[in-house]
Amino acid sequence: MLRASDYRARAREALKGNWALAVIVGVAMSVIVFIINYIPQIILAMGGFISLQDILTYEEASVYASPTGAMIYLILQLLIVLISGALGMGYYLFNINLIKGSDYRFENLFARFRIIIKTFGLFFMMGLFVTLWLLLFIIPGIIASFRYAMAPYIMAEDPDVGIMEAISRSKEMMVGYKWKYFCLSISFIGWIIVGLFTCGIGLLWVSPYMEAANAAFYLEISGYNSQNTENTSNAQYEYNYYDE
Repeated sequence: MLRASDYRARAREALKGNWALAVIVGVAMSVIVFIINYIPQIILAMGGFISLQDILTYEEASVYASPTGAMIYLILQLLIVLISGALGMGYYLFNINLIKGSDYRFENLFARFRIIIKTFGLFFMMGLFVTLWLLLFIIPGIIASFRYAMAPYIMAEDPDVGIMEAISRSKEMMVGYKWKYFCLSISFIGWIIVGLFTCGIGLLWVSPYMEAANAAFYLEISGYNSQNTENTSNAQYEYNYYDE
């Protein structure tokens, strides 16, 4: 059974010669999300619903003074969530393809916009389930977040999968692997601290490293056999199912 260091090693191997592309894709997603988060304020300011000062301070309260402004604001916020989710799904796809060693390119970032509504539904249901577990106690909520963590990877790789099917597959995949995923996650704490000491610049490389390692983890527990699919773009894999 692989350890956190093995997934990190697979990530480094996949990133070798691809660091620039991985950083560009990650930065592009962050920049796009950052920009679209300010679009509602700009539109509302142009419509006279909020002031320039509200934009500069990212103040949201004043928009609710007008029912029309509030409605426009909520619709725009929903669009932001939809777009951010689709971009995130594309980023999962990019990292999956990167670890596979085939078909990884910048365009992956926008490849899952055709399932933008389904993506929203998946993240909504995941958030709902985790929240319900958190109502019991913090620990069950954390465990639940690990239980459903592979669902976005499943949907990113197979856009035709259903929302509840992706969640169910994730639950089955993560039986016996939740602790290993936790160990993989905390194994990057040192790198994150180093990145923060460089005024955040180092995180430009730490983030792709983490995402690639997570994708390697997903492909491992999904049953993907990288040794049998080298230099091929139509890789075959299967899901391993476990009893709860």
